[in-house]
Amino acid sequence: MSMMRMAPDGKSLMCRSCIERKPVQKGVSAKTAEPKQQKQESPMKEYFCKSCKYSFKRAKHLVISTCPYCDSGSLMVKGSVARIMADVAKMKGD
Repeated sequence: MSMMRMAPDGKSLMCRSCIERKPVQKGVSAKTAEPKQQKQESPMKEYFCKSCKYSFKRAKHLVISTCPYCDSGSLMVKGSVARIMADVAKMKGD
């Protein structure tokens, strides 16, 4: 049980943790009061080979046209579609 203290207004009692809590501005929710963090982009690009199902990453500035594993030219830049295709290909064997 936490000890009660006199509130900053001097008229009521508050628990210690409530006194130490930062006040939220009126009309602004606690979530919007915090600054939004910028989503940082990864310096890497993800690839998926449709032939051998090999997944790999390379720096974004590099141009990759063939798979380093099987030397096939059937590469896809990974995104939501490539991930779905990779998952489907894995499920075929199950």
